[in-house]
Amino acid sequence: MPSPSYFSILTADVRYDTGLSDFAKLLYSDITALCNKNGYCDATNDYFATQFGKSKRTISATVGALADAGYICIEVERDASNAVVARKIWVQANARAAAEKVQTPIEENFHRYREKLPDPMEENFYQYNRKNNTSKNNTPIVPKGDDVLFDEFWAAYPKHVAKQPARRAFERLKPDRALLDKMLAALRWQTQSEQWTKDGARYVPNPATWLNARRWEDEPEGSATPPKPSKPTKEERRYEHW
Repeated sequence: MPSPSYFSILTADVRYDTGLSDFAKLLYSDITALCNKNGYCDATNDYFATQFGKSKRTISATVGALADAGYICIEVERDASNAVVARKIWVQANARAAAEKVQTPIEENFHRYREKLPDPMEENFYQYNRKNNTSKNNTPIVPKGDDVLFDEFWAAYPKHVAKQPARRAFERLKPDRALLDKMLAALRWQTQSEQWTKDGARYVPNPATWLNARRWEDEPEGSATPPKPSKPTKEERRYEHW
């Protein structure tokens, strides 16, 4: 049975995300407490179901909601027969890429049995403040070019939820002006599509999900060149067995 740390993390973007249930926020916090020295949690849905008195179906749906919002990244390992043998839950979508980049923990008692902590675990505690705090003479920090591009994307996107995961997804793409123009052009027709306008726009994806899935590469229905079918990602395949 996994041994959770005494401390857990509930970042501001997760805590104030109105699109998440209270249980999703609690589960996210527990996942951070279960992350090992490599930066991921390997607890199963059965473990979470037992700990919280929930059904396995509820746990699966809640883990999926956290992944869709960009707060966690799920990696499934399979054997030669394609059967699932293990699952890794990385806290924050870029934790896996940063697993080899470690630094001294910000909170001394957090995972004190470990010598080092992967960077993304405390990302929101210092990245957000570094971007938004002012200098000692109270002179506001001038936004970088990337921030200006993101702000333009954010203003154009019709669903304003989970801003920090969206910002991280945007920064990982390292977009220039040309790529942003492609995104905005795609949004112009997607926001008018039936899929995005029906049922009170309930099917509009979260901005982080839209960016991670490269949805600006979609083509309108009835276009001359239909989009090529893509292979399901590891995150999408998680629903098969988890």
